[in-house]
Amino acid sequence: MARKRKADHASAVTAALDLFWGQGYGASTREIEEKTGLTRFTLQTAYGGKEGFFLDTLDAYLDRAEDHHFPNPDVTDLAALADWFESLTEPGRIPLVDQKGCLAFNSIADFGRENIEVNKRIQRYLEMFEERMLVILEKARAGGTLIDGLTPTDAARILVDLLLGLHVTIKARAEDVVAKKHAGSIAALVRSWQLH
Repeated sequence: MARKRKADHASAVTAALDLFWGQGYGASTREIEEKTGLTRFTLQTAYGGKEGFFLDTLDAYLDRAEDHHFPNPDVTDLAALADWFESLTEPGRIPLVDQKGCLAFNSIADFGRENIEVNKRIQRYLEMFEERMLVILEKARAGGTLIDGLTPTDAARILVDLLLGLHVTIKARAEDVVAKKHAGSIAALVRSWQLH
């Protein structure tokens, strides 16, 4: 007779988010069991093992980023976008030095380019963010608030690169002031794109 799950999928994934944020993919199966209430048997039969469960957790993280973390292009102008970049390094939002930070970014570091399934999700993350930036920039151009000569597509790609660079700075920093300076520089660049 098959053993029953001790936790439903949604609560297990929510618990796993904290675990994978804190330890990355290196979290042990035992730690996953303890944190989520899932048994090894359930991990194997329902998810195909630790990697399958991690991918489900990463999908949930990306859904959350899309719904709650990334700026909403319907209500975000260039000034609000600049503020959003600065907010990434505010106390309570910036991870502590001993925490891992963005799960999507950390997955790039944990897996490199070898894992096709992780790569698909990272591509989704980057495309999702770029699309948000493009909508905001196109809206600014249509409203006459974007400086002349700036191509929204190129600017959106620059912002993707700057976000990734900010994640590196946050992860590698010795103290928070370093990341705050980088976020401030990104915000200043975005503000320089706005016609007043």
